[in-house]
Amino acid sequence: MDITEITELTNKRLAEPWIIMTKPFHVVGNIYFVGTSWVSCFLIETEEGLILIDCAMQETLYQLVDGIHQAGFNPRDIKKLFISHGHFDHCGAARAIQEMTGCEIWIGKDDLFFFEERRDLIFFEHTVPEFKITNTYDYDSEINFGGTVIKPVHCPGHTPGTTSFFIETQNEGKNLTCAMHGGLGIHGVSKPELIENRLPVSLHDDYRRQLEEMMEKHVDIVLPSHVGHAVDYDFLGLGYDTSRGSEKFIDTDAWRRMLSSKMKQFEENCC
Repeated sequence: MDITEITELTNKRLAEPWIIMTKPFHVVGNIYFVGTSWVSCFLIETEEGLILIDCAMQETLYQLVDGIHQAGFNPRDIKKLFISHGHFDHCGAARAIQEMTGCEIWIGKDDLFFFEERRDLIFFEHTVPEFKITNTYDYDSEINFGGTVIKPVHCPGHTPGTTSFFIETQNEGKNLTCAMHGGLGIHGVSKPELIENRLPVSLHDDYRRQLEEMMEKHVDIVLPSHVGHAVDYDFLGLGYDTSRGSEKFIDTDAWRRMLSSKMKQFEENCC
């Protein structure tokens, strides 16, 4: 898919957001899916309030709010919004969520300049109202909030500050590691595209390196940032299969398959 096709499809999603509407569902432990069929959003219930990972687009805010209600929670209880990277489809609704809840908004420090100097890098930036970024991730530390431990990991490439999240939870007394890679898209990662966008060419090699490093991680359950990124892993289909419990999401090879597929795409299209 070339840039023209991507732009046309994105414009359609912005103009007709109901085409990507989905129902929320419980994933495992204290983790819930509240996103769309295009962009994932994950809600984490803690003893001190809710954590939201990514908030999708401003145009799908009403779907996000309704999904959180359907999942059995009050959106006003969101205390922290963790943004995976500074593209419009992951942060577009941030201003509205912050105004509604007063929550903290976290982002990778290497993406701060998207909002301070280069709003053009947000893409479709006219759809992203300005919001207050209150915190940046410390990649040397875990975030322990309300009894839930989340480890942010810097994965530069898709953007300079792309951040992945490793979340510890439980299912039927068993400890599980769930993970969301913050940005697997290869659009913009080739050296000519990086030069055109006035971004460090080193991001090209960073993308490959972080994929190689991330493939070595043990992950029990993949939380795809875009549902379509998961390979041979029908995340939405599993979510809507009410005949099985949360063990249906456990696939300890799905993480490697997903990252390996992106590595192949990267080598075929960006090298």
